[in-house]
Amino acid sequence: MTRVDANGTRLRLRALHAMGHGSARIAGAQGVRERNIQKVVKGNVRTVDAALLRAVGELYEAWWALHPPERTRADRAAATAARHRAAQDNWCTPVGLNDDQLDQPGYVPTCGYRPATGVGVATDREADCVAGGREFAEL
Repeated sequence: MTRVDANGTRLRLRALHAMGHGSARIAGAQGVRERNIQKVVKGNVRTVDAALLRAVGELYEAWWALHPPERTRADRAAATAARHRAAQDNWCTPVGLNDDQLDQPGYVPTCGYRPATGVGVATDREADCVAGGREFAEL
């Protein structure tokens, strides 16, 4: 099991939160426990398994410009909560990240939270294609 710096994974997850994708939705798409995603998002881990880094990177590529579905009251509440958390903690959206520096230890985005609508709606189909039934080591 190869461990890598968690900074890029954390920033990608936070940017997805800023778009409205909460930890539960991300965890479901990745086939991992929500608490593991939350540990990374909160900054409680310094390293992550390299497989999780790759999987989050793939999901980020699929969802970075898309907001989550908000068909139901629960969907809307989850998206609102994720955006609120991102705004409260000043997490930037994906557009505010420098992709060339994202995986460099110590990289800090230069901008903070700004509301973003994205260019469309992410579906679970993109997540299914990305997740592929992977298993990851416990954090």
